[in-house]
Amino acid sequence: MKSLLRRSGLLALVFLLSAFAATAQLAPTTVARIDIKHVGPAKVSDELIRANIRVRVGDPYVRSAVDDDVKNLYGTGFFYNIQVTDDYTDQGVVLTYIIQGKPRLTSINFEGNKKFSVSKLSKKVTSKVGQPLDEQKLFSDVQEIKKMYLNAGYPQTEVKYTVSIDENMGTGSATFEIKESPKVKIESIHFVGNAAFPESKLRKIVKIHKPGLFGSLFGWRTFKQDKLTEGKEKLYDFYREKGYLDFDIQDVQLTYPNPARVDIKIIITEGKQYRIGKITFEGTTFLPTNAISPTFDPGPKPDKNSPNYATWVEETRLHRGFPMKVGTLFTPNGMDADIDAIENFYGARGYIDVTRSSRNLQVLRVPNVETGTIDLEFQIDEGQKNYIEKIDIRGNVKTKDKVIRRELSVTPGEVFDMTRVKLSRTRLDNMQYFSKVEARPEPTDVPNRKNLVIDLEEKSTGNFSVGAGFSSVDSIVGFAEVTQGNFDLFNPPTFTGGGQKFRTRIQLGTQRQDYEISFTEPWFLGHKLALGVDLYRRELDFQSVNSLYNEQRTGARVSLTRALGSDFLIGSVSTTVEDAGIVDVPYYAPPSILDEAGNKILFRFGGSLAYDTRNSTRLPDHGQRTELDAEVVTGDAQFYKLELSTDWYFKGPFDGHVLEMVAKAGVVSSLGSGNVPFYERFYLGGLKTLRGYEYRGVGPEESYMYPDVTYDTNGLPVSTNSITAYEPVGGNTYWFASAEYSLPLIERLRFATFYDIGMVYPDSYSFSSSGSTGFADDIGIGLRIDLPIGPLRLDYGIPINHDKNTGGSGRFQFGVGYTRDF
Repeated sequence: MKSLLRRSGLLALVFLLSAFAATAQLAPTTVARIDIKHVGPAKVSDELIRANIRVRVGDPYVRSAVDDDVKNLYGTGFFYNIQVTDDYTDQGVVLTYIIQGKPRLTSINFEGNKKFSVSKLSKKVTSKVGQPLDEQKLFSDVQEIKKMYLNAGYPQTEVKYTVSIDENMGTGSATFEIKESPKVKIESIHFVGNAAFPESKLRKIVKIHKPGLFGSLFGWRTFKQDKLTEGKEKLYDFYREKGYLDFDIQDVQLTYPNPARVDIKIIITEGKQYRIGKITFEGTTFLPTNAISPTFDPGPKPDKNSPNYATWVEETRLHRGFPMKVGTLFTPNGMDADIDAIENFYGARGYIDVTRSSRNLQVLRVPNVETGTIDLEFQIDEGQKNYIEKIDIRGNVKTKDKVIRRELSVTPGEVFDMTRVKLSRTRLDNMQYFSKVEARPEPTDVPNRKNLVIDLEEKSTGNFSVGAGFSSVDSIVGFAEVTQGNFDLFNPPTFTGGGQKFRTRIQLGTQRQDYEISFTEPWFLGHKLALGVDLYRRELDFQSVNSLYNEQRTGARVSLTRALGSDFLIGSVSTTVEDAGIVDVPYYAPPSILDEAGNKILFRFGGSLAYDTRNSTRLPDHGQRTELDAEVVTGDAQFYKLELSTDWYFKGPFDGHVLEMVAKAGVVSSLGSGNVPFYERFYLGGLKTLRGYEYRGVGPEESYMYPDVTYDTNGLPVSTNSITAYEPVGGNTYWFASAEYSLPLIERLRFATFYDIGMVYPDSYSFSSSGSTGFADDIGIGLRIDLPIGPLRLDYGIPINHDKNTGGSGRFQFGVGYTRDF
């Protein structure tokens, strides 16, 4: 029994000792100490490192917690490499953080680059010398460099980076190793899955052209990834605007027959073409829904005094503004236009809550795949008519309130007409005083009345510019100009904020000198009547083909201009006092020139009427400008002038193509027995008219004999001969016409081909002259270059029918501007 108890006690002791050992083994080891060691120079303080370490001395040692601290340290962006060692001691675990701060970049190098210079590549990389070396940045820089080569036609170029680090100095260098591939040309482009449109049509849409002469000349054969991406987006737009809403590009396959050629295969799914099935309206009470029918006929236009006139106008406007009707193709742009028509209809009547941005106007689209139709249901909550409580203008610091309010076509108390609000916003935009113009309704405490808030951001309206130019007429010219588009004559010392315009310009060149000061008050006497005052002095040395005289003009002009019932119809009257004449006339000049030597005081009274519907004044492709000018001149010479001109612009069959048609005619006639001074007559020839001829080279001429002196070796005259020459003296009647077709080649470069025809006749209202060919014409080609300093034009014209004194060889003409102001 005692032996048994002894054995039991021994077993219990062994069990207790084992349990104690197991418990001791499971007890967590604590962190005894945290040390920090730096590799190379310390980039940050130990205090900053410890502040980003959550593990503390005495905490149980958990490796995952240490790993989280390493992530935190990397997240600070200060460290290039971090390692942690754990040493077990009797006191616990000693953690040692081995820290290497990010080396400072001392150099960035490029190897293997031939296509792009180091300076161009350096502009693309975000890594900079002097900054910490960041491999994430270097990786992004590699992608940007690859993108440069890809978009330049080198899609298989390989780029990688390597780094070299001096741990002791804490510095590093990065090298971008570039392995350029050959420039890849497009061998062929094919489409798979196209049934509705041929490949030739789709190629024009994506603007990736087949190989050929023009493709090689203008770089169209070069494969560029960004152009392909842009072309894919254009394909989507094209198909959807043709009703193929399910269109999709399944894949684009690139096959390289050799490293310098690529075959492009674009696999598409056209889907079904959708048309409008039916259109219904819900919630409308006065919208004339009959006007959206494709067969709607408003009938003859009633008299303005007729009670049916307003209804006829409403229905006609809605019918024209609602292009997507039953049976027409369903297109995204058509959907937008239909919604715009509904918004405009209600907005013009003060129901401004009927908008696509609110729940008051919603459109349900119900597609039917089997029939290929989409039904539209317009759900409209008309709400209540709103009126303008007040107009609150905000953001104008320099510009006076009255300058802004006079451009608004709405006033407080009126119906909140959103159509006129949009027109007001457009007018403010066109003033060019503001970088941002917003017009929005703002609720008030008064039912059915809202404030109109005009939010503005002003921009600089003053400008000082200097420059130089060269043209085939003026030769070399330098200029300096000061303009202020928001001038205020009565607000010194800033002279800004009054909505007036001021301009002063000095232009000096080898063939001309110009001094100009211009002032315009667009709202003279509180009315939309533009008052213009111009002072000028011009010395023109290029007017004579044979340099027989210099023309001078000094004058002051006052004009009044206003729109006549429409923004498209502009009328103007003016009066000018001018001192005009010619100087430096040699004794052998033709009689017409000798008789006019000296200056004359002229009083000019002019008027003009212009109808202008062009969609741009820089490069219009739609609309026309027709102008009638009349002028009566008295003083030392008495005569009158009449001129009629018309310019028409049409879009060509392809994007960016423009056809310009021009026709002009004029007559000048004496009011008394005297002649019209030759410098007031008409001339043709040069950049702005007949481009195949010398400036002023077409029209009546007078012959004269000028001396040709021969000198001996001592510089003394030994003989004198007379040589016959011809000098243009202008005519009293002219006509001119021109046709020009231009198209884009590449960005900022256009190609043009043209035909010009015209003639100048000596007598007023007479279209005949002895010895004349009847007309002069030319044909030619040109380039239009859009530079940051402004557009330039270069033309080469070849005369076709010309008189005996005009050569038949071609002539270059160059100057500024896309259009020609005659």
